[in-house]
Amino acid sequence: MKRWQRVLRSLGPSIGRPRTKEMLRACIGAGVGLTLCIFLVRVTRAPFLPEGPDPTLLLIAPLGATAMLAFAVPSSPLAQPWAAMVGNTVSALIGVALVMTVTEPWLAIGLSVTLAMGAMMLLRATHPPAAGVALGVVLTADVVREVGFSYAFSPVLLDTCLLLLVAVVYNRLTGRVYPFRQPEEQAPTQVAQPGLQPAIEARELTQILQDLRLDANIGPADLARLIDAAHGIAAEHLFSGVVSRQVMTRDVVTTPPQMPVSQVAALIRQHKLRTLPVIDQDGMFQGLVSAFDLVRSWDKPPKAVKTGVLTRLLRPSQDAVEPVAADVMEKTVGTATETTPLGVLIDLLAEGGQQAVPVLDQGRLVGLVSRADLIAALAKAQYPQRKPAIAGA
Repeated sequence: MKRWQRVLRSLGPSIGRPRTKEMLRACIGAGVGLTLCIFLVRVTRAPFLPEGPDPTLLLIAPLGATAMLAFAVPSSPLAQPWAAMVGNTVSALIGVALVMTVTEPWLAIGLSVTLAMGAMMLLRATHPPAAGVALGVVLTADVVREVGFSYAFSPVLLDTCLLLLVAVVYNRLTGRVYPFRQPEEQAPTQVAQPGLQPAIEARELTQILQDLRLDANIGPADLARLIDAAHGIAAEHLFSGVVSRQVMTRDVVTTPPQMPVSQVAALIRQHKLRTLPVIDQDGMFQGLVSAFDLVRSWDKPPKAVKTGVLTRLLRPSQDAVEPVAADVMEKTVGTATETTPLGVLIDLLAEGGQQAVPVLDQGRLVGLVSRADLIAALAKAQYPQRKPAIAGA
C-alpha cells in the first residue's frame, strides 16, 4: 500500500457501523432524556432572567454530548455516572469561578478547558463533554454572572442527574447494562476458567489497562468480555478441523431416569465407566450420573423420623424406596453438537467437574466424548500414524 493510501485510510472511519436497531434505540433514548431534562428544570427553582426563562438556563449544550455517550456507548468508562456528574459539575464550577475573577475573555477561555481537564483527571471523572461545559460557561459569561455558582447545580448537575436516570432505565429496558461497572464486592475476582483459558485476576486487568494507557477507553469488565470471546475463538481454532463427531463414542451405555441407583452402579462397574448418560424413552438427554453422584447420594444423612401414627405405619414402605437415576443425576452439564470443535470440548472437560460431554442432536443423545476420547485424539494429533515403509524402497 502506498503512503498516500495509508494516509487516506487513517482518515477514514475507525469503528464499524452500528445495527439499525441499535442506532434507533440510542437516538430515541437521547431525545427522550433531553426532553425530560427541560421539563424538570422548568418545574424546579431554576433562576430566571427578568424577561422570562432563558434557554441557556434550561439546558446546556454539552449535555447533548453526554446523552450521546450515555445512550450510544453506555459501556464506555467516559459515560459512567461518576464521570458525567462530577465532570460536568466541577467544570461548571471552574467556569463560573473564572467568569467571576478573570476579566480578559481570551484568558478565561483558555483556562476554562485547561483547569477543567486537570480537575477531571485528578478526580478520576474524565468526561469529554464536561470540557465543553466549562467553555460554554465562559462564552455565556453575561448570563452566568447574574446567576453565580448556583448555575453549576441547576441546570448543570440537575440536568445531568436526570439524563443519567433516564439512561439507566432506558438502557436496561432496551437490553443494555448501565452503569456498566459493578460494585467492588460484586465484581468477578477472575476471568475465564482453568484449562485452555487461564484465570486472570480483575486487578491484573486493571493494571494492564493502566500500563497500556487504555483505562479511559475501555473498562476492566469490557476487557474481560473481550478476553473470554478471544479464548472461545482460540478454542475453536485449536486443532482446527477436528470436531466432536470424529472423536466421540457412538455406542453409548445409557440408563433410563427410573433405574434404581443399585442397578446404575452395577452398569458402571460392569462396563468400567465413570459417567452414564440418562435418557428417556424417546432418546432425549436428561442428565449425567457419575460414580461421585452415587456416592454422594448414599452419604446423605437420613431424614428426620416423624412420630405420627400414619408415619409409623408407612415407614417400612418409605424405607424400602430406593433412589433412582433421576434423583441423583446432574441436570446442568455442558453439552456439544456433532460440529463442536475439539478445543471447546477440552475447555469443557478441563474445568474438573464434568467427566464427559454429551453430544446432542436436537436434544437427542447421539454420542459421548469422554476424557479418554480426548486423550486419544490429542495423542493422534501429536503423533500421527506413519505409513509403513515399502520393502525395498
